[in-house]
Amino acid sequence: MEKLILKQIIKESQEFKFPLIYPRETKLPLDSRKIIAVSGPRRSGKTFLLFYQIQKLLGQKVSRERILYVNFDDPRLLPFSSKDMEDLLEAYFELYPSLKNKINFAFFDEIQNVKDWEKSIRRIYDSQNFRIFLTGSSSKFLSKEIATSLRGRAINYELLPFSFKEILRARGITIEADTFYSKNRFTIKKILSQYLEEGGFPEVILEKNKDTKIRILKEYLETMFFKDLVERFAIKNQSVLRELIKYLATTISSPFSLNAFWKWIKQTYPVGKRTLINYVSNLEEIGLFFLVKKLSFSLKEQIQTPRKVYIVDNGLRTAYGFKFSQDLGKLLENSVFLELKHRQTKDPLMEIFYWQDYQGKEVDFVIKKGGKIKELIQVCVNPEDFKIKKREIDSLLNASKKLKCKNLSIITDDYEKEEKIKGQKIIYRPLWKWLSE
Repeated sequence: MEKLILKQIIKESQEFKFPLIYPRETKLPLDSRKIIAVSGPRRSGKTFLLFYQIQKLLGQKVSRERILYVNFDDPRLLPFSSKDMEDLLEAYFELYPSLKNKINFAFFDEIQNVKDWEKSIRRIYDSQNFRIFLTGSSSKFLSKEIATSLRGRAINYELLPFSFKEILRARGITIEADTFYSKNRFTIKKILSQYLEEGGFPEVILEKNKDTKIRILKEYLETMFFKDLVERFAIKNQSVLRELIKYLATTISSPFSLNAFWKWIKQTYPVGKRTLINYVSNLEEIGLFFLVKKLSFSLKEQIQTPRKVYIVDNGLRTAYGFKFSQDLGKLLENSVFLELKHRQTKDPLMEIFYWQDYQGKEVDFVIKKGGKIKELIQVCVNPEDFKIKKREIDSLLNASKKLKCKNLSIITDDYEKEEKIKGQKIIYRPLWKWLSE
């Protein structure tokens, strides 16, 4: 790699004018000695998160010269290797020799495009010349690989598509004490209906045309998920993988039985159960689906019981064209899970489970922290229906007694109330309020 090109890229990044950047809820430390890694789906805003960190540094009077930003998606840098990284640093210090004995800031975007990136990043880290920030798409920059490759030197932050609160902020809506009583509540409800169907990918949120939104989401599914998945894990039976993705997307918020799916799919495709186990694991690793375990005090039962499946973005499910009568309930529950997942990224001690007793009574979410059950959450459409209300409340009260938790919530489509039943307080919260809190 010629140093002239490298110096041009360095200077261009320092003369770059930042686009409009919406602050995210994910907060990265600027002064940590650890390598800060950000993983997540492509197009979820990782590059803009780095831009935001750079702006914060500039606001703290850190000179632009002390900030090295390189996007390894730049075609001028392809292919790029660990050896080329040495040339990059030499080019940087040739431009700024006075900075060699100072602590500078290196932001490396899409680092997975660098061959043997782990070796060069470890060398840069050990030199103590830089505070290092890395991003990579979750299909090629797996969190377990970050931990293994950087051997305790890194902290990984998972960035998801926009949360509902982040969308409101991007639309200029600030939640104040009286917002829920103002005219803004109608706007918030309208934005929620769009969020339930279109999800939170930044590019989709900013797009005006509905047909174009669906085209973008379908392209995401085909390229950054399906194609990346096939290449990353050398998937041979692509037809089975497609059927598995469609099946999981259809059954979000329901327990997934791999055995039942295998019995169904093998009638059409000759596939082994071990192959399916691997495919499900691959889908989890790249962050397209999340599988939530049942809370059980028996480790064996926790492993063997089917897990509930959720998708990383409601819009990706819409892209398949699914429209069923029960969709609202599924989309509500998936949205609640994604909000809990956002909260979990800020609170590493938080754990998310579901609960079910031997009679089949189920609680959608059990929030555990520090070994204690903190909250039980049901998600319910039309809770004023007597049968639905009785089913949801019976399950909550049963779980409350067995798990010794009194913090009970029911997230609804648009129903709000507090009531006491058998001495237990139950709070009904509309989804639009709960997501906005």
